[in-house]
Amino acid sequence: MYISYVSFNFQSADLEAEERNYLGHHVALARRFPGVRQYYTGRLMKMGGKEPDRIRGAILSYDNAAAAEAAMRSEVVPALMTDTQAHLKDLMSHAAAAKAIVPFESRRAEQRCFAMVAEFDLEQSAGAAAAEERYLSKHTGIARRLPGLRNYIIGKLIQVPGGDVSRNRMAILVFDSLEAYRAAYASPVGAELLKDEEATIRNAQVWRLDARVEI
Repeated sequence: MYISYVSFNFQSADLEAEERNYLGHHVALARRFPGVRQYYTGRLMKMGGKEPDRIRGAILSYDNAAAAEAAMRSEVVPALMTDTQAHLKDLMSHAAAAKAIVPFESRRAEQRCFAMVAEFDLEQSAGAAAAEERYLSKHTGIARRLPGLRNYIIGKLIQVPGGDVSRNRMAILVFDSLEAYRAAYASPVGAELLKDEEATIRNAQVWRLDARVEI
């Protein structure tokens, strides 16, 4: 699986008009990408009381990097690039070679959800190989048991144009709502996961999206 996460601002200060164009036109174009398997869009949310540095984010998944590259050569790209240049700015791209730990098989178009995208390094005092083994065998095993977790994707970050790979790993967790996410982390499994994060995760950056399913 290949995951692409893009965040951006709008060119115009007229956010209502930009939102109408984005959801009514830009997203419709992106849905036509051949080979796209999953597609979320969302408004970025405050973190720790701080406003996000960009207004929106989008998450797209493909079977592999070759499928993503082929999509960018498709007939929909000229119109999408024209709209991007006219309406979007401050684009930041992130990509990962990934796999779905919990697939969101019951999702439907326009379904509301909450998505958390995290990039991070692993604690490596015992060595890189041991850190990977611990993360994959223990940490992800705890996270996949979070109550209400709809989609859980993990991967290793890779360099893409317009991106900055300053961390090693990415994880995406999707719940029905922000309230469901908070309840999951307030649960016994959530407490166990937070404790393991303290031992496992370093240098984390997190984005929260008030999202909806597009595909």
